Amino acid sequence: MLHGEWHHGSDVESAVRCGPCGQFAPDEPDPLGDAQQTVPAAGQLRPVPLQFPLCWASELPLLGMLLSVLTVIALRPRFPRLAPRARRVWLTLHVGLSVGWLGLSLAMTALSTVGLYAGSHAARHGAYEIFHIFDLTIVIPSMALSIVTGVAIALGTPWGLIKHRWVLAKFVISLAIPVMAGVMQSPWVAELAERTKDPAGQPGDLGVALLASNALFVVLLWTATLLSVVKPGGRTRWGRKDLAARRAGRPDPAHTAVPDIPAVVGEACHVADDTVALTLRSSDGGPLPVWEPGAHIDVVLPSGLVRQYSLYGDPAERAVHRVAVLREHGGRGGSVEAHGLRPGTPLAVRPPRNHFPLADAPAHLFIAGGIGITPFLPMIDKIAGTGSAEWRLVYRGRSLSRMAFADQLAARHPDRVTLLPSDTHARPGLPGLLRQAGPGTAVYCCGPDELINAVEAAMPIACPHGTLHIERFSPRDRADTTTADAPFDAELRRSGRTVHVPADRSLLAAMHEVDPSLPASRTDGVCGSCATRVLESTPDHRDDVLQPYERDRRDVLYPCVSRSCGPRIVLDA
Repeated sequence: MLHGEWHHGSDVESAVRCGPCGQFAPDEPDPLGDAQQTVPAAGQLRPVPLQFPLCWASELPLLGMLLSVLTVIALRPRFPRLAPRARRVWLTLHVGLSVGWLGLSLAMTALSTVGLYAGSHAARHGAYEIFHIFDLTIVIPSMALSIVTGVAIALGTPWGLIKHRWVLAKFVISLAIPVMAGVMQSPWVAELAERTKDPAGQPGDLGVALLASNALFVVLLWTATLLSVVKPGGRTRWGRKDLAARRAGRPDPAHTAVPDIPAVVGEACHVADDTVALTLRSSDGGPLPVWEPGAHIDVVLPSGLVRQYSLYGDPAERAVHRVAVLREHGGRGGSVEAHGLRPGTPLAVRPPRNHFPLADAPAHLFIAGGIGITPFLPMIDKIAGTGSAEWRLVYRGRSLSRMAFADQLAARHPDRVTLLPSDTHARPGLPGLLRQAGPGTAVYCCGPDELINAVEAAMPIACPHGTLHIERFSPRDRADTTTADAPFDAELRRSGRTVHVPADRSLLAAMHEVDPSLPASRTDGVCGSCATRVLESTPDHRDDVLQPYERDRRDVLYPCVSRSCGPRIVLDA
């Protein structure tokens, strides 16, 4: 679907390819340019666990560890998102190591109890000696590896290290235990082992303190375990700030079903006034994902802004993705940034989604407004190339110079293309146009809201025998919805959780409190990235993804804007 600054492209053979005239010349890369630099975070984190062995001789390295962590935070590194398989591996390691750490803490508590209450000298002294050996050889490495794997999972997934209260609490616990152990327990155990060498030596208050500290560690580790299961507390201040940034158009890359695909700008050229066509290639030169006419992609611009653009070109040409961008001077900045891209500029793309596919119909009527022409171009190429159906295009824009690909379309299909620039032609009579459509005609409309709303209003009367397919630039006004927002519960079957959705909160926001990895892009009901399968109950569709004839579907909903018609809904999430 179209987003606020969703811009489209087209494929009209070589006539619309970026040739030498108008193509931007590649610039030399600027090492201090606008692209955000990335700190090799893995290299910065590696020294942290390596400092644990130094604690065997002294507690002083704990200060170095703390400084290392603070240095990494100050550098604000970017961490790549873990692929699903890597995530499972890291999670398995973390769970195993954490269980081992908890088991060792229970064992150390048992040894502390034996050392404090045993009746024989050999048992007391032996317990503290074993405690000391375990502490140096097993417990410290277990703590280090458990912390490192936990940090890797937090930073490599949408949870983040400081975005959610339960993750931050676990992180604080995991750091507090080794610090307390190093500052208090290590010297205590050494003194107790030395004290109990004498058969008459007693642990005394120091033995009680050691037992109490181990019991505290066990409680803290169980608390961390419960935090992992319950995930309470919601988002931190930083998490709320991140969520607000994503809603403003800078989404977390992890809120998509698959990782970003590194790409570069191959070509950039103007195809109309205020419209630039971009050819995007994979950074490694490999093939890009397959797509069908009507599909769009997310483009992650160098600033981090994410915008959706329709694909044009030959779907069989896997080496490139082609998009076109209309500059919107009053927009949110994405189109202006896209117009400044030059060949060689790195960015990222996400796999195509298609909520506007070409229907199998005896005839097609395409009604395009402005840059809304783009998704129709590969559709026209496909129909014209196969001769499988009748078709007609009505294309309206502000002026002929601003109507991208208009001349090429009219030259190739003079009998089927009608150009209606508003500076020379009156507004078309939509009811009359629709009445001319034959039975079973698939009517496609893409363009400004005024055009789409007019076609929607005219269809039931002028063309009840046809099927309407629409795609919007931006979400329609939902202020006049007849369904008042009411609270409801959503059962997330795969997660095993049930969330309450208040009247003033979106379903997606409630779902993200449980699992922030659920995909989402713009969260305005247009892109379709948050599609979720419905298992039970009836959804209240408020999105702009489903076509008019799909509004009664009960198998899917888009939780960024849609809700439940009843007090409870069950989702496959």
